[in-house]
Amino acid sequence: MIFIKYFNLGLICFICFYLGNMKAGTFEKRVIELNKFQNALLMFKSKIEFTYEPINNIFLDISKIIYENHSNIFLETLKQDSDIYIAWKKSTEELKDVNTEDKEIIKMFGKLLGKTDIKGQVSQIELTENLIERQIEKAESEKNKNFKLYKTMGIICGMGICIILI
Repeated sequence: MIFIKYFNLGLICFICFYLGNMKAGTFEKRVIELNKFQNALLMFKSKIEFTYEPINNIFLDISKIIYENHSNIFLETLKQDSDIYIAWKKSTEELKDVNTEDKEIIKMFGKLLGKTDIKGQVSQIELTENLIERQIEKAESEKNKNFKLYKTMGIICGMGICIILI
């Protein structure tokens, strides 16, 4: 009987630790996703300026190189048969690891996608790069502030629950 009690207490402690780590991981995932998107913008900008490839080919290259064919906004946009802005907007809504402020910046990038000349596209990409850079800085500061907090809070909550149940 006592074995079951201690097993359940250990399980509660482990679950709280796991939940704390999951919450802490969301801050890290946001930074990673924003960095990937920033790299994708750099690649998009260079391909638009120097190779004059169509947007569909560039999106496919970005998906292969940066996201390694995992699900991403560029691949999801290509899969849809609608206008590129509508497809971009729908794909942006499906993003998971970024917050609403990040999504709005990414949506804004899609408004002029393919509708302006190369110089207009490049200036839009540069504007989006600057905004994403600010978001990365915010995400880094949130991660630095909250990552250790949530990990520690998970352990402390688990131990607190175990102490109360003993």
